[in-house]
Amino acid sequence: MSVLKTAILQIRENQKNDIKDIQFFLKTNFPDTIKALSKIDNEITKPKRRKGYNLVVRESKKYGRRLFARLTYNGQKIPTKFNTFTDNEKEAEIYILKNKEKLIEDYLSRKTGKLYKCLEKFYQEQTNFKEKRRREINNVIKNKFIPYLKDEKIKDFGQITKKTMIKFQDLLLKTGIRPQTVNNNMKAIKRVFDIFTRQNLMEQNPCELVKCLKVKEENKVPRGCYELEKIKDVFCRKWKDELSYLLCLLIYSTGMRNSEIKRLKMNDIQSINGCNFIKIEESKTANGVRQIPLHKNLYEKIRNWGVKNNVGEKQLFHVNDEIFSRANKELARRLKVSDEELEKENITFYSGRHYWKTLMRAEGLGEDIEEIWMGHKVSGNVARLYNHQDKQGKNRMIKKARQVFSILDRCIFKTKL
Repeated sequence: MSVLKTAILQIRENQKNDIKDIQFFLKTNFPDTIKALSKIDNEITKPKRRKGYNLVVRESKKYGRRLFARLTYNGQKIPTKFNTFTDNEKEAEIYILKNKEKLIEDYLSRKTGKLYKCLEKFYQEQTNFKEKRRREINNVIKNKFIPYLKDEKIKDFGQITKKTMIKFQDLLLKTGIRPQTVNNNMKAIKRVFDIFTRQNLMEQNPCELVKCLKVKEENKVPRGCYELEKIKDVFCRKWKDELSYLLCLLIYSTGMRNSEIKRLKMNDIQSINGCNFIKIEESKTANGVRQIPLHKNLYEKIRNWGVKNNVGEKQLFHVNDEIFSRANKELARRLKVSDEELEKENITFYSGRHYWKTLMRAEGLGEDIEEIWMGHKVSGNVARLYNHQDKQGKNRMIKKARQVFSILDRCIFKTKL
């Protein structure tokens, strides 16, 4: 090591020792002064509190140099830059401090208007959905989701996160809604967000990050139906409401789906070797495309309805869920069943389909042939046996159809003996 470097190290060591001696001397003889100086030092070196904004300079030919503010809300920078209308830094700070809350509020209100407007316009704009589905989604949006967003003070698409949707899920459960219904509501919102994502209103659909609730057996409410004996002579009396009468008689004597009844036309009815069948050509599943036995008594009533209302080749019944519900309540009234009992037993218009299946099984139709006529999945052997494209299968089908008519004669179309 050189003499020069050795000398420098010695000087530094001496300085350290001198500083330590001075510090010890001051602490010992002037403790109050040291405390005061430490306090001043802490105030000077303390990190500055975030202002919630920063100023940036912009130049324009029209206005020249101007200061614009970038504001922060809930820890995130707002993308819009706000004009302070001055190039003086102090004046710009005064303007922002005075107007910051109003500027943020105005910005969020504009964003809020867009969020709620898009949600409220969903029903009118998304005509590619079926009417029933659009109404179901619209009901969830207007009556449940928008009120929730307002309570949570959510004003922008970007504020809707996974946490937001889980909280909405929990809120629905707390109101007493069953897990299965909560899942259906969440699916409705997910359909809406899928569209918003495609329109670049949202970066990601938060519903995709939320798991469906597990539906336990005790949470499932089985659909009820009337006891077999209860229905026996109700359709042999005259009803004032002819439409309700025909709709109820149709589902209780054929087991058709609601959607199939809505689409039914006179030219869907065909005769095969003296037996009438309703041909279902459009269904949600491949098994739903089928032939349904139609009792001659009901066929005559449907034909008379078509002639009287001049339906021609149009749909026989222009109905919706409200009309189905009215028909169900009319049947209940005739059976002396209250609305409370209907709700408690979960008996709906669709229960007529369950009644038909229960009746056919109880009367020993056998071989699960009722599955073929209800549009459920059946084994290949049963399907081949009753394939009405070949003569042997057609004969079996007609034989079973006559057995169905015999059951209906005993249990629906004839009064008690």
